[in-house]
Amino acid sequence: MDKRKLVYLCLFCLISTLFFIGCSDKDEKFADVDGLPPILTLNGEQIQTEAGREFTIEGKIEDKDGIRSIRMQNTELELDKTIDLLAIYDELQYFYDLKYKFKTSPDFTGDNLTIKITATDVGNRSTESNLLITMDGDFTPPVFTAAPDVAITVLIKNETKLNLKFSVEDDKMLDYVDILIPELNYTKKITVNAKNLDFSETVILPSEAATYNLMIDAFDKFGHETSLSSVISVSEMPDFEKMYLTDVKNAAQLNSDVFGIPMLIEHTAPYTYRARYYSEAAGTEIRFIPQKTDFNPICFGIDVDDNTTLTDEPDRSLPIVLPTGKEYYEITFNTKTSQYSFNTYKPSDAPVAIGSMMYLDPANPDQGSIPLEIGLVGSGLPNSGNWDPANPYMLTQDPDNPYLFTAEVTLSAGNVVGFIIQTQHSWGWWPEPFWRWDRANDPESNVPNGGENPGNWNITTSGKYIFKFDSHLLRSRFYPIN
Repeated sequence: MDKRKLVYLCLFCLISTLFFIGCSDKDEKFADVDGLPPILTLNGEQIQTEAGREFTIEGKIEDKDGIRSIRMQNTELELDKTIDLLAIYDELQYFYDLKYKFKTSPDFTGDNLTIKITATDVGNRSTESNLLITMDGDFTPPVFTAAPDVAITVLIKNETKLNLKFSVEDDKMLDYVDILIPELNYTKKITVNAKNLDFSETVILPSEAATYNLMIDAFDKFGHETSLSSVISVSEMPDFEKMYLTDVKNAAQLNSDVFGIPMLIEHTAPYTYRARYYSEAAGTEIRFIPQKTDFNPICFGIDVDDNTTLTDEPDRSLPIVLPTGKEYYEITFNTKTSQYSFNTYKPSDAPVAIGSMMYLDPANPDQGSIPLEIGLVGSGLPNSGNWDPANPYMLTQDPDNPYLFTAEVTLSAGNVVGFIIQTQHSWGWWPEPFWRWDRANDPESNVPNGGENPGNWNITTSGKYIFKFDSHLLRSRFYPIN
């Protein structure tokens, strides 16, 4: 090779080397425009959240030289995240909207912490900012644990009284409650500054037939609002279309069930009602109410001054005590005459033949048979199929009462459940017997081999629940037991 070619070859190699070196360094060597660090602006200096909840770190970064990266750091959260803009984008970014979501652990126990946020430009100049994270956030509105029903009746007396009672709570802190009865010019604002409020006040009403509107609004410290309203009818004793038996002792228990408490009874004639009820234990106490959510304003029980008659006044009514357990009772009463009676009886219908053999395919007996069992078939229940009759959440027949079936289940707040009572079938068929509901939401009775499918029943409190089904009474109840 002559010298000229050798010179050209060396020159080519030198140019190629410089070219590749220049390419490899193009992301590291930038000309300064203003030589200033980035401008980092967060959307606020504090985020209020709670353990187990997702929050978003938001802000804007700008730099005339170009942004290299944004880094977020906190040891307690085990957070060390770098957003490398040079690796993400082909071109330099001079503006960047930061939106980074992060979820704290449900087990986090701290009260507050600080996240350090560092923005760095292509000249390796940095700006730092601290974001305060506190665990005092409130994301749920207040809850009425006891409240007047949507329609309530107040009976005309010499002194007509509305015993206004309700209980409201918030998981963090209540702020205030407003109460309004516009027709009476009744307004009240109650400052709370606590998690709970139990309100009780007697409101004197005119002793004449009338209708009033009651509105109650509860607010927490974060401005979340829960409202309820009732129509108050003042009248002589009406012939209530519906009447309910209750065997619980307070309004909180009336309102904590998923459904079935209190229990609907029969309206057999004007002002006359019949309740059939299974007493699981001796000494069970029962009363009767025409409204579902409270013992006020009307509660029928034994008159404290005359145990042969009933009274409608909650403060004077004593429960009817059923003397024996493990028996069915029939209770009749008249709300106009105040007369009542009760006695035991034995059901005449046959109980579900649990354990008896049933064909998988009645048209082809050779396909085999299985023992008859029943369970809850639907959605939202653990350890069972999704609307799968082959894998129900099984019900257990009571050893003392073949008509009574129970199941216990542990559920979490926020769960949504829905189910019917269905015979198990290995192939996922839907044989009889089955029981659905008189209505999808807040059902009051079971319908054998018919009825409606369930609505979405929302679980508001975590814990253990019990479901009870009585195939004789065609009544079910589903409520917490801890």
